[in-house]
Amino acid sequence: MNRIRTRCRRGSLAVIAAGALVATSCASAGDRPDVVANAGDRSDDIVAQVASYDLVTRRPGRFIVGLLSADKARLVAFGTVELTFAFLGDRSSATSSGTPGAPATARFLPIPGQRIDPAAPGPRLVQGSEAIGVYGAPDVRFDRPGFWRVDVAATIGGRRRQADAAFEVMERSAIPAVGDMAPRTEHPIAGTAGVDPRSVDSRASADSPVPDPELHSATIAAALAAGRPLMVVVSTPTYCTSRFCGPITDSVSGLAKRYGDRAAFVHLEVWKNFEAKELNRAAAEWIYPPGSEDAREPWVFVVGRDGRIAYRFDNVAAEAELEAAIAEVTR
Repeated sequence: MNRIRTRCRRGSLAVIAAGALVATSCASAGDRPDVVANAGDRSDDIVAQVASYDLVTRRPGRFIVGLLSADKARLVAFGTVELTFAFLGDRSSATSSGTPGAPATARFLPIPGQRIDPAAPGPRLVQGSEAIGVYGAPDVRFDRPGFWRVDVAATIGGRRRQADAAFEVMERSAIPAVGDMAPRTEHPIAGTAGVDPRSVDSRASADSPVPDPELHSATIAAALAAGRPLMVVVSTPTYCTSRFCGPITDSVSGLAKRYGDRAAFVHLEVWKNFEAKELNRAAAEWIYPPGSEDAREPWVFVVGRDGRIAYRFDNVAAEAELEAAIAEVTR
């Protein structure tokens, strides 16, 4: 029986003013007293919170970071920011200094479901009611495992502002990564006899059927056997720690309606029994394999006709990112 460890959920969120949410990472400065993330003491200062889940060496990947005001009343949104990375050391020798590497440009990625213009001018400080999102840079590569620091520079209101945060890079991915063969997962679908519908989708109940039938009508194993491109969202819309599961699941459902004739779309519910903290075995194959520290959600995986993972998106994914990925593998 798979059970999630509860020592620290890396997908946890800080609740800030106006109900705005910014993803945080437990694999950060809080894990070591000698690696300290920047924290300003003025309301116009900014702080950074790494939102990436599975950062590994020698494999280019997506890096995401949230920015908010030091008093946590506002978020930084829109436009682009500059990221610079520095290696701090391994677990036994981490320090609070390092040599900056090549910079990367990160653009604003809005949480799905918002009615905003991603091309609006920025970066700027906003209320959570105006926009919620993170900044993402593609194809960031780390050459060694250990503790790293990201330095974020943003020009807000004509003033250059900076923040930093520490995070850990692992030797290898704990979960399926880009280039890996997708797990040939068998799992219950809507209407499977003897299966609690809540374990198929946590939004279901005795009085409410499994929603989004386009995501619960076929198994991953069947889609792979048929050689179909595939998008898999692993999430728990009702119990999600980050509260991003519902919006991202809705985004995948919308894509299924538009691309369902060209690809398969599957939602894997994280929890078989939330009260008992029992994880679905199918979800565990994707986000909680043997030896991993904990399960984090949501995730979206995009698989090509060859059965290999072509893209994966952790925690926050903009609708435009997801659509570009499925469009690429269905060409």
